[in-house]
Amino acid sequence: MKNLWNDGDAEKLVADYATKGVARDLALRVYTTRLLGGEPRLVLHGGGNTSCKTRATDLVGDEWDVLCVKGSGWDM
Repeated sequence: MKNLWNDGDAEKLVADYATKGVARDLALRVYTTRLLGGEPRLVLHGGGNTSCKTRATDLVGDEWDVLCVKGSGWDM
């Protein structure tokens, strides 16, 4: 597999997601998921799961450990 990682593209996505309140670690997981999903030899149509352990703040301001999952059935 060819390494398609691009620091500039990754940082651009992180900055864009930050304006929406998305943490850096989750934004980077989205970036890597898109890289993997863009390579048809690595994933089946609509297949694959990716996840990210992170922290998130709920509606009352409490912070929690959470697991964000991109489940099967949605394109990577």
